[in-house]
Amino acid sequence: MKKSLLALLCGMGCMAAVQANDAQGIDSVALKSTIETRLIQAFGPRLKVTSVTPLANQQILEVVLIDGSIMHMTPDATHFIYRDELYALADSGPTNVTQSRLNPIRADRMASIADAQTVVFKAKGDEKSVIHVFTDIDCGFCQKFHDEVPRLNELGITVRYLAYPRAGVTHPQTGALTDSYRKINYVWCEGDKQDAMTTMKNSQRELGTLGQRLRQGQNQVQAQYRAVEADIASMMNKSKDCGAPIAAHLQVGQEIGVTGTPAIITQQGDLIPGYMPADDLARRIGL
Repeated sequence: MKKSLLALLCGMGCMAAVQANDAQGIDSVALKSTIETRLIQAFGPRLKVTSVTPLANQQILEVVLIDGSIMHMTPDATHFIYRDELYALADSGPTNVTQSRLNPIRADRMASIADAQTVVFKAKGDEKSVIHVFTDIDCGFCQKFHDEVPRLNELGITVRYLAYPRAGVTHPQTGALTDSYRKINYVWCEGDKQDAMTTMKNSQRELGTLGQRLRQGQNQVQAQYRAVEADIASMMNKSKDCGAPIAAHLQVGQEIGVTGTPAIITQQGDLIPGYMPADDLARRIGL
């Protein structure tokens, strides 16, 4: 959190002139110095503030950062809003208040979804934790994450997959089902969902690798590319209406802040966006 936010807030290797602003009789130079010191305590010395301007009858501060981005801060410098999310600021770093308030909501929503509606890869031995992962077949990092599932299971972590076809369910112009939906719907409608998930993701990754080699002029893999493409098409053609909760999962994900895949929800409701190696993820969730 701290590092990622710091990357967003900080300009790298550049300096800017201080812009004094004497609005409403405020000593803007002193105010800027105070705010910058407060932020440096939390984010480190690379963060620079260009200007600080009181707004709304001095009820809120507009803070312009070195990279041109803007945050809004309370006058006591204890809270700020950045990219539509509220953070509490302490010397040890920021706490995302917006996400923290969503955590119990996410945890409740995940607990309300039965295992039968997901694709479950159970922990080996004693189950120490459960994670819920919104996934998409075409997503390269989802394919990479799937390789981590055996190790996660070894670490005592059960993985529950939820469907999140990034292209949506239907094409907005034609109303036809998207390939993204058809691929993941195939998985949910197979008898052995775990095997279907692995087969479909591995096939899609192989297709992507072969496609890249073709674009590099390696025409000798063309037949292999067509064979894998045909395999995926065959699986998609088997995709039937079995009442799979794909659209429902997509809607739930959108409601709880999922914007990409893989998106990992812990038992406590924390949202961890993106790929993370198994051992790093286990440490992240406290194992």
